[in-house]
Amino acid sequence: MTTTDTLEKTCRLVLVDDHPAVINGYRFMLQAYPSFEICGTAANESAALALVAREKPDLLITDLNMPGRGGLELIKDLAALHPGLKIIVSSMHDEMLCAARALRAGASGYVGKDSPGNALLDAIHKVLDGGVYVSERLAAHLAASFATPRPRGSTESPLTKLSDREFQVFELFGHGQTAKEIAAQLHLSPKTVSVHRDHIKEKMGFVTSAEMIRQAVRWVETQRDVLK
Repeated sequence: MTTTDTLEKTCRLVLVDDHPAVINGYRFMLQAYPSFEICGTAANESAALALVAREKPDLLITDLNMPGRGGLELIKDLAALHPGLKIIVSSMHDEMLCAARALRAGASGYVGKDSPGNALLDAIHKVLDGGVYVSERLAAHLAASFATPRPRGSTESPLTKLSDREFQVFELFGHGQTAKEIAAQLHLSPKTVSVHRDHIKEKMGFVTSAEMIRQAVRWVETQRDVLK
C-alpha cells in the first residue's frame, strides 16, 4: 500500500514524544489524511499508558528517549497490556543499534527522524496491514546477519552487547545524570544502577567509570548531531 492509498476505516493514533515541535510536526502531516484521527498525545511513558487505556487507539507512534522509564519499557508494557495495539518507533537514534531492540520489545516499525517525510506514512500503512517496517538499509543488514556468521574481530558497536536496561543506563549517563538520578528515574535502587554500570564497563572494555561516562557523553552527542 502506498502513502496515497485510503484506509478502509479511520485509524485512531496516539503520539508520544516529549518535544512539542515533534508532536506538532506529526499533527501537521497526519491531519492532512481523513483516515487518521489523533486521539491524544503524551510526553512520557506513564501518561502514554493512561492515554492508551482510556482511548484504545489502533496505533501508537513513540520516541525512545523520554522522561521516566523510557520508550523501550513503554513498548514492553503496551505489548503486554494491549497486544492488539500497533506500535511504531520514530527516533533519532541509530537504527542499527536501536531498531532491533524496539522490535524485540514489541514494536512493528522503526523510522529514523532523519528519514524522508513519506517514510513514516509508509510505515503506518505497512504496519496496519500486518507487516513490519524498517529501512531498506536495516533490512539488508538484518538479512546479511542471518545469512552469514559474524566474523571474528567484527567491528560491530560494543553497544550491541548491552542489555536493554544497560543500554538505557549508558544513555542516561551520557545525558549527564548521576547514578542516584538514574535510579530515581528508572525506579531502581542506586545499588542496581551501580551493578548495571559495572556490567557496562566490563562488556565495553572500560577500566574506570569516568572513562565509561566520557564515552557515553560522546555517544549522546553523536546522536544529537543526526538531527542537525
